[in-house]
Amino acid sequence: MKDYTIVKTKAEDYERLIICLSFEGLVPYMEKIEQELAKENVDGKVLIDQLFITGNGINRFMSISFSNGKFDTATAAVINPPKCCRKDTIEWLHNNYNYVEYSILTAEQRRKVKENIAF
Repeated sequence: MKDYTIVKTKAEDYERLIICLSFEGLVPYMEKIEQELAKENVDGKVLIDQLFITGNGINRFMSISFSNGKFDTATAAVINPPKCCRKDTIEWLHNNYNYVEYSILTAEQRRKVKENIAF
């Protein structure tokens, strides 16, 4: 199983949404993610959903700029994202539910993913 996925988001301000699929975080995979984003010619803000790392708290979403094949860590910030980003994540997890089964999500959150209800 992968430790992250990169999806196109419906949010106007963000080029891509990275969904963390492991409790470990993205640091070990940053270089690989940068390579994937560079292949897709991404240039702009990227949103990171850390649901499986932080839970559904205030630190869940992070914004970071990506340019010239690299993340600009100086621009990293915890944010409250557009609602469509929450929907993008839950839709992806709903369609790939095997990632949810052994995650830190509560029974209620798992039910919502199963029913494709954003939170």
